[in-house]
Amino acid sequence: MRKIAYLFAAAAGLLLTACEHYGDAKESRNTIPVDAAVTIAENPEGGYSFSYNAQFFKENGDFDFSQEGAKGNTIILTFTIADGSVPGIGFNADATDALWIVDKKDVDKETGSPGGPYRGNQFFKFAVSDDRQSLTVTDQNDDGVLYRYGLRLNIDGEPVIDDPDGQNGGHN
Repeated sequence: MRKIAYLFAAAAGLLLTACEHYGDAKESRNTIPVDAAVTIAENPEGGYSFSYNAQFFKENGDFDFSQEGAKGNTIILTFTIADGSVPGIGFNADATDALWIVDKKDVDKETGSPGGPYRGNQFFKFAVSDDRQSLTVTDQNDDGVLYRYGLRLNIDGEPVIDDPDGQNGGHN
């Protein structure tokens, strides 16, 4: 009976040690806000061009959260339509329809875009402001995956979409 009690005590100790270590790893993560100003202009061909201004972003909207300062941290990413953009443009009101995300290897083969709303747990807390001028999402940023994301907006009911890439950081 003593051996069984000893084994249970030892197992409980190992579990507590593992939980404490896991807890420490999670506590070392920071939450970093990244605010991306998105300028949307009409181009001569009748389409739209996008320009992004944010830390960890290229002007074309590709982001890299595997860089020093982002890697290993949770990102609260907010896209805001910048002043000077096409009047009347706004994000789709339904947050899950305003930002589609897919592992880049799984993009729709015909369009090169994500094929539908995000399914998974790496990105969460999707929210669109009441005026449809900003979109916020939380990115756990710990899987090291290259994503294709689609910002989905509209103007007078006409869809306006941009599909840049986003590199998530992996585990530290």
